[in-house]
Amino acid sequence: MVAETAPFQQQRALANSLTKKTPEQAKISLYVSQGSNMTVANILTTALPKMTDHLNQKISNEYITVANKSGLTLSPQDWSKLQTPIHTTLIKRNKVSTKEISGMAPFLVTIFCWLGSLIASLLNWRDHSKNEQKRTDGRLSLTSVTSQLISGVAIVTAIAVSVYFFTKVCYSVPIHDPKQFLLMIGGISFVFYLLQSAVLDLLGLKGWPLLLIIWIGSMAVITFIPQMLSPFYHNYVYDITPIRFAYDLILNQMYITDASITGSSMLSLLYIGIASIIAMYASTLIKKRKKDRLA
Repeated sequence: MVAETAPFQQQRALANSLTKKTPEQAKISLYVSQGSNMTVANILTTALPKMTDHLNQKISNEYITVANKSGLTLSPQDWSKLQTPIHTTLIKRNKVSTKEISGMAPFLVTIFCWLGSLIASLLNWRDHSKNEQKRTDGRLSLTSVTSQLISGVAIVTAIAVSVYFFTKVCYSVPIHDPKQFLLMIGGISFVFYLLQSAVLDLLGLKGWPLLLIIWIGSMAVITFIPQMLSPFYHNYVYDITPIRFAYDLILNQMYITDASITGSSMLSLLYIGIASIIAMYASTLIKKRKKDRLA
């Protein structure tokens, strides 16, 4: 009998405590950053309220059971508060507007930067190879490599302006800081251009299919969140591929308010760009290679 009444006495004490003061709802604020990852944000926007609803129902059932067993007299307002003990507020930060192509804008801009620099680096390399006068072994001279770099600046400027035009003017995607956006797109495109030019200078046309394989193989790191990647991609591709660093910068710039273009991703791209320039000039030291056939 004591074993049966002890739990009841505890519940009765809890019920009495409920009547000593007016029940108040607990408050929970849920923050979801749409700009960080649109796909995950959409999932959380649905999943988090469901979790709090389930918690609400569980706690409410316990409160109502105790109140009924104890024969408490509560007002309709108090009963209403016991039925929804937790008030949940969902707050969306870094909102993505409906004009931002359903959150795909950073992905598409990254691809445009890559494709623009890929095609430009190939055409520019072909032009310099055909007009190379100081060497006849298929390699570029120091003068030609320097010309590659100078013309690359003009090329990436055109890429940056084109990306901005299609993003802002054609698709009306909000750009918070146009000047910073143009600088960032130009810098990212220039690193892509340098990396691809370095491969072409070192390997010739044989290196172009390799570039396609590497870039296409790296697409998964900007298609899925890191937690959804396979162990191979997460451990060996995610931390080294330039396209991921570029995507992070573009994502933050487009969706995160007051985001800076400096940071670890930009530093990584800077290192890749410097290494690519060194490789381009190092290719001029290679001798006695048969001339690549230009398509």
